Amino acid sequence: MSDTTPVFAPVRMRRAFEAICDQIRQQVADGLLAAGDRLPSEKDLSEQFGVSRSGVREALRSLEMAGMVEALTGINGGFYIKQSHPEGITQAVRDMVALKQVPVSDVTEARILLCGLAIKLACERGTNEDFAAIEADIDRFAELVRQGKPVRDSGLITEFYRLIGRATHNEVIVMLIDALSEILRGLIAQLQTPHSNVVQVRRKVLRLMRERDAEKASAALAKHLTALHTLLEDMERKKPAR
Repeated sequence: MSDTTPVFAPVRMRRAFEAICDQIRQQVADGLLAAGDRLPSEKDLSEQFGVSRSGVREALRSLEMAGMVEALTGINGGFYIKQSHPEGITQAVRDMVALKQVPVSDVTEARILLCGLAIKLACERGTNEDFAAIEADIDRFAELVRQGKPVRDSGLITEFYRLIGRATHNEVIVMLIDALSEILRGLIAQLQTPHSNVVQVRRKVLRLMRERDAEKASAALAKHLTALHTLLEDMERKKPAR
């Protein structure tokens, strides 16, 4: 949490709520506000910004929808700077896919490229503990397949990719991989791909990562993800037009 008290300047341009949002975001960027900090009351913000309380409320609603702040109730209620999570990114892109503003192929293509970068960094930075976590995840997935239990709705569909992201030791890459994988998880669950093949691919990728062979590991995973990409494109094309 920040030890400083934010001081805002009156806003005199554009729509008031946009200028208010910009100032609050800038104070976060400058370190004057941090996750967990409580914003001044609606009345105080109205006086500092020199706008009506309705303008402040509109700005706070906008920041809340963007995941920048959260409203808490009770004796310590008010608006607080929110700890960052990837859910906002995930939901925004998922909505754009649902509204056909972004094609599924763009999401799968981005995932292929991002996973290739993640494997390269994981081969450079990954520890034995990182690789052991990936192996344990593959073993859990393989055991479900062996027992004939459903895995399509399981988090194990995407956990493998998240753990590769973790092995990069770059939190932004983890968030982006999480977001893209979560967006595609429901669609991938509809595909009739043999899970035994998935296990084989994942074990091969892990073996190559342990050998620090980023080029071959990336190529192996890219081949698998490209096949999924093609299947998803075919599935989308076969959907009846609305």
